[in-house]
Amino acid sequence: MRISHPKGPRARASVPVALVTAVVLAALAALPAPAAASFGFVAAWGSPGAGLGQFNNPAGIATDPDGNTYVADSTNQRVQVFDLCHRFSRALGSDDGQLNTPLGVAVNSLGNLYVSDGNANRVAVFDPNGQFLFAWGETGFGDGQFRFPTDIAIDAEDRVYVADRNNNRVQVFDETGAFLRKWGVAGSGNGQFNSPFGLTVAVDGRVYVADSFNHRIQVFDSEGTFLAKWGRFGTANGQFRSPRDVAVAPNGTVYVVDATNSRVQAFDQGGTFLSKWGSQGTEPGQFQFAVGIAADVAGNVFVSESYPNDRVQLFGEPAPTIEDVGDSVAALDLAKGTAGSLEAKLSGAQASLDRGQLKAAANKLAALIAELEALGDKKLEPADAAALIADAEAAGTALGCLDQ
Repeated sequence: MRISHPKGPRARASVPVALVTAVVLAALAALPAPAAASFGFVAAWGSPGAGLGQFNNPAGIATDPDGNTYVADSTNQRVQVFDLCHRFSRALGSDDGQLNTPLGVAVNSLGNLYVSDGNANRVAVFDPNGQFLFAWGETGFGDGQFRFPTDIAIDAEDRVYVADRNNNRVQVFDETGAFLRKWGVAGSGNGQFNSPFGLTVAVDGRVYVADSFNHRIQVFDSEGTFLAKWGRFGTANGQFRSPRDVAVAPNGTVYVVDATNSRVQAFDQGGTFLSKWGSQGTEPGQFQFAVGIAADVAGNVFVSESYPNDRVQLFGEPAPTIEDVGDSVAALDLAKGTAGSLEAKLSGAQASLDRGQLKAAANKLAALIAELEALGDKKLEPADAAALIADAEAAGTALGCLDQ
């Protein structure tokens, strides 16, 4: 959340981008989609292998409000968790919670992790510390049975939606695994599926399904009533070749992993094409069989790539630097004393950063935030204060990721 201002010619101190804190995420969630000029590649992590932080055919991906990222590391038979700085945190899938080709991941309101365990034909559930809680499902065609469940999503009421791929349907459960309903049969008509690989639930309750071999997206209400569809086989804008997953940002932008076309496409909620990025390759922003996608509450987009890249890429808007915050302060018509006090704290933070004193720089940003929070409405407009605080929080988070 930045206050518009002209950019000067000054050189900037480089600060690596990190996910912002929950305060910043909440402030950004209501913003429109990022402009093409600022929304782009931010970071990548992972490499082929079985070590911590490495992947072997990563599949589904999810985030939580604290900035953690969960990746279904399918052939390594585990889920790996990374913190907001993209550092390895822990791995799940051993002991009673042993996994057999985990493909989809989702986090509920209690922080419990739900995993669609493909070759085990079940859903496994872990607590926020990674301890196995329970599982449900078996091989079959009946209610609560699965044939290769590939993805999982959770709505605002903690209902669990599972893409039951080889049964060509979606099944819905409560948080304990009790069956609620299902919809879909094999076919190409409205509400029918041909290998539904991925799905997500938007904040308004609509369910988006990547109907992979029908090369389209289908949209349903939470009861399974068909609402809309878009896409067909091809390489043009709005066309797909085996879309594998779908995510919806808080502002309603729908992102689709167009796997065989090696790209991500973005649409509005009605299916109107907005933008795309990606090509085949190994460089940042390129893909080799991207299979999973997630959008966090700030609208950042995470994409998992299977073999041979075996990595996660993050796309979004770069976090503001200390200088960005200073430019925003300078752009406001503030009283001399107020502006001077804020600028002094920012100058001190930048000087500390230039000396490599990251904790000192973060402390000065914290002092700036405290002063912004204390300013009355007559000295600073509430919207301007909120924007400055959001930028300062984000810059502080980036410094925290540097200080490791």
